[in-house]
Amino acid sequence: MVSAKRGSTEVNAARVAIPASHRVPKITILSGPSAGRAVAMTKVMATVGRHPTNDLVVNDPRVSGVHLELRPAGDRVLVRDAGSTNGTWLGAHRVTEIELGQGGELTVGDSTLRVDLEDAATSPATGVRESFGELVGQSPAMGELFATLARIAPKQLSVLLQGETGSGKEEVARAIHLHSPRKDGPFIVIDATSLPETLVESLLFGHERGAFTGAEARTTGLFEAANGGTVFLDEIGELPGPVQAKFLRVLERQEFTRVGGHATVKVDVRVIAATHRDLRHEIEAGKFREDLYYRIAQVRIVVPPLRDRLDDIPLLCRKLLGVLTREKGETILIANDALENLATRPWPGNIRELRNVLARAMALASGGVVKRADVAGEGFGFRGSKDERAALDLTGKFTESKDRAIERFESAYLGALMRRCQGNLSMASREADIARHHLRDLLKRRGLYGITWDETKEG
Repeated sequence: MVSAKRGSTEVNAARVAIPASHRVPKITILSGPSAGRAVAMTKVMATVGRHPTNDLVVNDPRVSGVHLELRPAGDRVLVRDAGSTNGTWLGAHRVTEIELGQGGELTVGDSTLRVDLEDAATSPATGVRESFGELVGQSPAMGELFATLARIAPKQLSVLLQGETGSGKEEVARAIHLHSPRKDGPFIVIDATSLPETLVESLLFGHERGAFTGAEARTTGLFEAANGGTVFLDEIGELPGPVQAKFLRVLERQEFTRVGGHATVKVDVRVIAATHRDLRHEIEAGKFREDLYYRIAQVRIVVPPLRDRLDDIPLLCRKLLGVLTREKGETILIANDALENLATRPWPGNIRELRNVLARAMALASGGVVKRADVAGEGFGFRGSKDERAALDLTGKFTESKDRAIERFESAYLGALMRRCQGNLSMASREADIARHHLRDLLKRRGLYGITWDETKEG
């Protein structure tokens, strides 16, 4: 560990990762239609299911398209049911998440799976890179991610990024773009959740004059604007069915026609798509085209959530505090006890949540050092709100108390959100992972819509 002293507080600059177990878990299908198939857990995450893109394919009609997610955990395997229809069973008990060791068995559909441990064929790699572009990390999950990105970035392949909200999918897409031959071309971000359904085609592909009421001039779409560069299409699963079909043709032919037009527009773009859901579930539900999935997922990359890479918190804090320092013109360090506290959290908001916690901690810190008290929660208040130290009103009937708590939470959260985004509704919609129209309704309900946030003072 590299550390320094400021006053009497030890502050952390980096942490050395310790290699995990060298034994590799292997999942074998013992019985069922695909008995005998097996997969070694050489990746940070693998999936099991009926869809042919899984790491272990189970040709069992009672197994879901994506049935299980598997993660190595030392000499055990963390198994999570991925929302299957018929469930995952340990004997007579249905389980949603379980750790299995040597010889552990589970039943999915009419098939039985077993965990075995095998000695790794090679020793763990040394000198693994801790960054790729602006991305940082020293955990096994990020080491695997960086190695994959380095291989695929220079190639003309469509990429599908899957990961939770706030895990950094846009940053991954930008890093791919900047390490590709297209780095000098445009990088266009399209958030499918903020596209008005009636104007999706026009915004993506442009329109001709007179194509619809209000179309007074020819307009260039986002794909045409990205010519020679990269399109990052966030939350691609939100595209309406008819647009999915047109989008597929654009990917295959690199051409389209503007709304209301007849002339073919040629483009040269690379598409990187992202989703917080597994689109194979959407395919099974009939909500997403399977042919489009195969076209956009020439490479499928899972961006790990922060809770699966807690070893990266010192590096991430150093990077994020550096960014915040440049923004605010202050020099700040972080104490070891604060890092230890941050490493115990579940981080449902991932990197985005960590950045917001550090931004608040900087405002509370004294002496140029973020300490444990600056990052720890304070009772039932909402950090970042003007009345964050006030306790919740827990008196009266349950439903009344709950309604008051929800109202207070929404007001505090939405107010802090809009201040961070300086009143930009589209930016706030992306950060909160809320549809733009729904966010606008929430703001109106709490009397927050229309405020000029960059002029609003906190206090």
